[in-house]
Amino acid sequence: MKNIKYSILAIVFIWVATFTSCKDDSDSTPSETDQQLITLQNNGTNWVLGNDGVTKDGFDVTSQFAGFKLNIGNKTYTTENGLSPVWEPSGNWDFIDNNPSLILRDGDTQIVVSVTSNALTLTFTAAAVPTGGRVESVSGEYQFHLVSE
Repeated sequence: MKNIKYSILAIVFIWVATFTSCKDDSDSTPSETDQQLITLQNNGTNWVLGNDGVTKDGFDVTSQFAGFKLNIGNKTYTTENGLSPVWEPSGNWDFIDNNPSLILRDGDTQIVVSVTSNALTLTFTAAAVPTGGRVESVSGEYQFHLVSE
């Protein structure tokens, strides 16, 4: 009788230990950066200029980016009408220190990201590139106001 009692207690102990140590992965929620990545990818749809367009150093320069489109992938991007070097035709990006509001584009441009209900605002400083005649006219702080296409 004692052996049966100990056997049942051992089975119950093993059962409790097994099922209380199991972690249910279906309940885990994505991190803030994972959620932001999903939002930025915009279901594969392009981001295009919204009503507020583009400003450079506080002045409206939307006309210089007519037809601008940004497609954000998994740490990659492509653009149309990006006015290089402000936006290259394609490149890479990553979150800075797992901060969903800060990304580093192409290893040298820090961008502040703000996303609200299908609107995306990107603020960054484009550095002057010492080649070509547009150095002074391109460098400055840009703010792109985008919406889902």
